[in-house]
Amino acid sequence: MENSKYHEIAEAAVQLFNKKGYHATSMQDIADYVGLQKGSLYHYISSKEELLERITSESISGFVRELERIVKKDISAKEKLEQAILMHFTRVTDNIPMTTILLRESFSLSDDPHELIKKATDHYLNLWSQIIEEGMKSGEFKSGDPRIAALTILGSCNWAYRWYQEGGKYENVEIAKYVTNMWIQGIIFV
Repeated sequence: MENSKYHEIAEAAVQLFNKKGYHATSMQDIADYVGLQKGSLYHYISSKEELLERITSESISGFVRELERIVKKDISAKEKLEQAILMHFTRVTDNIPMTTILLRESFSLSDDPHELIKKATDHYLNLWSQIIEEGMKSGEFKSGDPRIAALTILGSCNWAYRWYQEGGKYENVEIAKYVTNMWIQGIIFV
């Protein structure tokens, strides 16, 4: 029971942080959302920051797990990159509230929790760079700076949290495939 209430509180935080922002969301807002007295929240959580840390950690961990799975596959760098872009874009757009919080609110964490998120994010970027560097070494991609290429791809995909509309003209997977083809067949890659 307590675990389901914690999950309900965490989901309320996702919705409220996404809608109002972390700083503008009060503990009273969260309590009202889940139908508890403000003081009762502290039976389940220690602070609003704990919720932000959990949400951002869960979000980046999901991205990392999926990319590590792709990196380990015995396929070409081009195929890895195609799968990575598709995975990243669809994860961004499948759960825009959590992605928004990760990209927009993680900077509100205090030093230690922020450092944990930063390390996970850096690891994620390094995995992207590894795929691109592998493709550059094999001749699948034009030579260049793998990190800048990775940052550029991630930047273009991440921005979808601001413009993608579920139920719009295209489904997220269709857009992800379009973006993937644009990068694979585009200026940067062979």
